[in-house]
Amino acid sequence: MSGEKQTGEKQIRFHAGEAARIVLAVVGITGIVIAGAMAPGLIHLVPKKCRQQRSPAALKRAIYRLDKRGWIVMKQTRQGWRVSLTAQGHEAFLAYQCQQKKIQKPKKWDGKWRVLIFDVPEERKFIRDGIRHTLRALGFMRLQDSVWVHPYECRDVLDLLRAKYKVRHEALYMCIETLSNDRWLRREFNLPT
Repeated sequence: MSGEKQTGEKQIRFHAGEAARIVLAVVGITGIVIAGAMAPGLIHLVPKKCRQQRSPAALKRAIYRLDKRGWIVMKQTRQGWRVSLTAQGHEAFLAYQCQQKKIQKPKKWDGKWRVLIFDVPEERKFIRDGIRHTLRALGFMRLQDSVWVHPYECRDVLDLLRAKYKVRHEALYMCIETLSNDRWLRREFNLPT
């Protein structure tokens, strides 16, 4: 579903599913939401900048689509509507968060390498491939098939990755000061050699 809203002379367009992802993020971040009178309360939890770019009708449609997909559960209470994520909605929220995450590059490198080692069994190959794809997209470099490295702080990204793929015990995070033969890595990340 695609839509647009007039603001002055400028038209703002948004692509299909964007409003749904915003609502999913709001419910995912805030946990359980009590929204008065079916959606107006929930709509006010959406950041003001996003609300200005999307019509209330588009956000309401997004809420209904999420409910229809089974990603949220809506129950009417005396205070209004109680909106929460289902297990499937939580997985979609984590996937969206992983796509949106960026590793912040500080002004100066602290000289430490962040290493992620994971050991996912062959029968969960699909998950292993998903982790590798996500790590590449985040800018990690592969040292070995299941050993990946990045020069900047990324523990929050890795925690999100562990939760998304359910590999808490199969993934190990290290922050190390010395990595032998790291000259090629320094070149890849544009770091002083």
